[in-house]
Amino acid sequence: MKDIAILISPVANGAYFNETIDIAQKEFKQCIGEYDLTLNEIGGMQFLQTQLPEQKLEALARLSFVQGIFSYDSGTLTPLSLNTDFNLHSDFVFGSKYKGKTNEILTQLLLNVGLSFCKEKDVSKIKLLDPMCGRGTTLMWAMRYGIKSKGIEQDPNAVLDFRTFAKKWTKLHRQKHELKEGFIGKANKQNKGKFIDFTANGVNTRIINGNATTACDLLKREKQHLIISDIPYGVQHFTTEKTRNPIAVLEECAPQWADLLHKDGICVIAFNKYIPKRKELIAVFEAAGLSALEFEAPHRMSESIFRDVVVLRKN
Repeated sequence: MKDIAILISPVANGAYFNETIDIAQKEFKQCIGEYDLTLNEIGGMQFLQTQLPEQKLEALARLSFVQGIFSYDSGTLTPLSLNTDFNLHSDFVFGSKYKGKTNEILTQLLLNVGLSFCKEKDVSKIKLLDPMCGRGTTLMWAMRYGIKSKGIEQDPNAVLDFRTFAKKWTKLHRQKHELKEGFIGKANKQNKGKFIDFTANGVNTRIINGNATTACDLLKREKQHLIISDIPYGVQHFTTEKTRNPIAVLEECAPQWADLLHKDGICVIAFNKYIPKRKELIAVFEAAGLSALEFEAPHRMSESIFRDVVVLRKN
């Protein structure tokens, strides 16, 4: 066992706000295990101190709230050099900024939690879907982890923006890559079913212009180990039912998403617990054959958004 101090990234406060410490502890417990944690402030910086076996340190370095890991001996901090073995430069995730972008730290948390519950541990074999992927933050995180992924987004501009971002960062970082375009089905002027394939370092992602309620057709029923999504918070967007509550849309989506999951597949969803309520959200997916697992990470974003995370497993 090694005495270590984990420096909590100030960037995590932008994702979790006043609940940063609580969520850091929950992510640690879920992804690393049951170890005693002590919060300590050293030189104005916040640390979580614990004892860990050395083989846990590389997994620890991938937790969303971690900025650095130090050995701790008689009050002396010594930084540890740990290889997170990420595939692409961090700019592919953090570089692009746009309105409505899911916080990158939260997205990494969702991925870490999903992987902790996933029975398939070989990331090269894992397939991930984000059925409401926006401009692809989850997809880029998946690529950094070495996970093959697909995303669906109903905004046709998102697919075009994804291509622009990919071209920008591959050029800037001289990243060898391959970009392909095509259609699921027939080509059309509305770009419905249009997709962009992006491959780098042997890992592929695909973003498709389409509706999450038709995910089975868009993916041709290809089974997924993980479904991870940050669904709309019901503040800026109306659903097709002219309501801000996404439950009606999720009732259409849930059977599709459940059908795409492998047996024991995992679904991780970030949502605004004001709308829908946690129990309502779980009930929709239970009706589709999924069961809620013991994990939550409630944290206030604003007066109208209190974000939480629900994890479900296919029965």
